Amino acid sequence: MTKKEPRPQGRDQSGSVPGSVSRGDKTPAAPGPGTGSPASQDTDLEDATGNVLVLEVEGLRYELDHGPSRKSGKKVVATVQLAGSTAGPPFVDRLDLYSFRSRVAFSTLVAESFGKTRDQVLGHLAVLLDQIERAQERPKTVETVLLSPERRVAAEALLGSADLLTKAAEAIDALGYVGEPENKRLAYLVATSRLLLRPLSAILRAPSGAGKSELLEKTAQLMPEESVEYLSRLTPASLYYLGPDHLRHKLVLVDEQAGATDADYPIRTLQSRGLLRLVTVVKGKTEPFTVNGPIALMSATTDSNLNPENLSRCLELTLDDSPKQTKRIQEAQRQAWAGAGRPQIDTQLWKDAQRVLEPFEVAIPFAPELTFPTRTTKDRRDNMKLLSLIATHALLHQRQRERDERGRLLATARDYEAAFRLVFPLVEAELEDLSPRASAVYRELARRKHPVTRREIANQLGWPYTTTRRALDELVAHELASSAEDEEGLRRYSLLDTVTVGAGSELREPSAIGGSLEVAKSGKARQARGKAPGKQSQRHKGQQEKD
Repeated sequence: MTKKEPRPQGRDQSGSVPGSVSRGDKTPAAPGPGTGSPASQDTDLEDATGNVLVLEVEGLRYELDHGPSRKSGKKVVATVQLAGSTAGPPFVDRLDLYSFRSRVAFSTLVAESFGKTRDQVLGHLAVLLDQIERAQERPKTVETVLLSPERRVAAEALLGSADLLTKAAEAIDALGYVGEPENKRLAYLVATSRLLLRPLSAILRAPSGAGKSELLEKTAQLMPEESVEYLSRLTPASLYYLGPDHLRHKLVLVDEQAGATDADYPIRTLQSRGLLRLVTVVKGKTEPFTVNGPIALMSATTDSNLNPENLSRCLELTLDDSPKQTKRIQEAQRQAWAGAGRPQIDTQLWKDAQRVLEPFEVAIPFAPELTFPTRTTKDRRDNMKLLSLIATHALLHQRQRERDERGRLLATARDYEAAFRLVFPLVEAELEDLSPRASAVYRELARRKHPVTRREIANQLGWPYTTTRRALDELVAHELASSAEDEEGLRRYSLLDTVTVGAGSELREPSAIGGSLEVAKSGKARQARGKAPGKQSQRHKGQQEKD
């Protein structure tokens, strides 16, 4: 797999960096405006690509005398003037595009000369550098993986497993990720949901060192390389220049949520609408840029104060940072150093299984029988997440599901049962927009008749002291708890107000969903593989009866 050389990471005042950084991608991002044939990094790009060294944006025209070089560190001569006008002298200065300090100094002078803000000019330089770097990359074609008959048969056999989701969790464990059985299953379902019309998204939240990035990486190892896009950082406009179908039905992984902060709005739009459109002025002409989704997004963060608009679109997965989980990890580390090998996992088999999955539309015949809490408007989106999990589980088991006369996969009660087991703890833990940690502490305080100290809560829940302190601080900030020092100088906490608990009980039990299997097996249904009724193989019949 070809890996791109990472781009510079220097921040400007707005947190932007020039372009987005990606790794592990077989398909290059679509060229930016004005790009042409490739050129090596140290050649004069003007001869190779025409006007790639020229950018017109927001009324300004930027022109470089030659292409910048990351290796040599040589400065370029940059000329800035009003677009479409020769009146007045241009602004000319030397500039190192790969130096944050040089970009800031240059942007400050240009902003003063042309009535712009420094952040605007920094953004212009980011687009110009991104445009040049895309021209320097040699074009690559999309690699189509053709499966041999043997590989396809093996992939089909894996997809025929009734306990496929459990096997996926075991595969992630075999890759070296210890514990977190529910989060492994949720992560795999989110990655698979990229094939839906409305995929899921997830954000992993935990302190540093809890294994957030590792869970993202291990999950990605079971996905086809051509279906995964790694991003380290995004500038506000970077997504618009990736090309129309570069992200379509892909799993997008952002190492740290902070790296996508500047692009929050386009990411939310791509999640909700599955489409991005930008109209901007390039070389004096108005040009539209379109990016088609949908995407499944997964990111990680240590921040406990995230944008509510981002959280409402994502499953929030809290990783286990308890001493018990730490002990499990340490034991696994010692076993590894002792030479005890873990079960071998064929990642190619799992990637092939994902390759042969088809992006069917899914119907949930028993959906009217389901219930969900109605506490806040956030529950409207959370209800959709539950339905999407059901649909994704059915999509993953499409070789074991039937289809209706419209060709839609029919979810079964087993799909709801799997989703219920994963969602119930999340719903039960959530209170009034509190984080799962704060919700757990709230419930513990509700059990106590007398004020308690941080250390007592930490010991009861088996959490680190710092994690407990943050959760208590969140409750105080929401005016749900108060603290006061006792006679011994210890700070004790108690509840100020009560909140309805037990919201998870508002989810209907899987056993209460009646008749769903019979509906799915109606005479109008046909198998996911497109066979007519009555012509399905005995092997698939047996699998469906098990499900």
